[in-house]
Amino acid sequence: MIEIRDLTVRYGKKIAVENLSLKVKDGERVILMGPNGSGKTTLLRALLGLVKFEGRIFLNGREVGALSRTEIAREISYVPQIFSTPYAFTVKDFVSMGLYSHSREWWHEDRRVNDAIEMVGITNLTLKEINTLSGGELQKAIIARALVQDASYILMDEPTAHLDIRSVQEVLDIISNLKNKGIIMVSHDLNALNKIGGTVILMKNGKLIFRGTKEDSDLKRWISETFETNIREIDDFLYFPLT
Repeated sequence: MIEIRDLTVRYGKKIAVENLSLKVKDGERVILMGPNGSGKTTLLRALLGLVKFEGRIFLNGREVGALSRTEIAREISYVPQIFSTPYAFTVKDFVSMGLYSHSREWWHEDRRVNDAIEMVGITNLTLKEINTLSGGELQKAIIARALVQDASYILMDEPTAHLDIRSVQEVLDIISNLKNKGIIMVSHDLNALNKIGGTVILMKNGKLIFRGTKEDSDLKRWISETFETNIREIDDFLYFPLT
């Protein structure tokens, strides 16, 4: 379980996250939504131990501040919004790096790497250089690396941003089919909520303002108020109207 108690993160005088408390159970799927600047990515960075914070964060009963980078990596993997590298790693080499927190000879672990590559549907790209992939292909490779890491939780920061329609659908299909993994996914896309479901958390101005599920009768109102726009619904499908 992830447990956050009274979390506050400051960037100079700016408070990015304020007095936030939250529990995420093993295997729970969380869609984290809110306007730009509401503290979503900062929350993920705090969970990863990448920013200084006030309050306490526990990963399966152990406090983040007392854990090494390797120990955190064994509990949490990360799918960033934007990734680039100047190095010509193959997809297989790149995905293999997810094993680093478990083995210093990560390049020898073919079976787990091949299984993860196959799971996300990019077996045909195994020997292709990572910096030649399309946006959708790269995101699948990043997810495969997170799966190989075999952490209890996967944090995803807008994993469908900048992807075309087909790639969005494919990535959401992959995420929705993940089993026995806790997922905290930042997204502005209501399609993620429609597809994946689970727990919905809304943040605004650094504060947690709503926690519930897609089935809650007042979710549409809360989303509308959070984003200061209208939300429409067809059956159980939520969407932002264009007009």
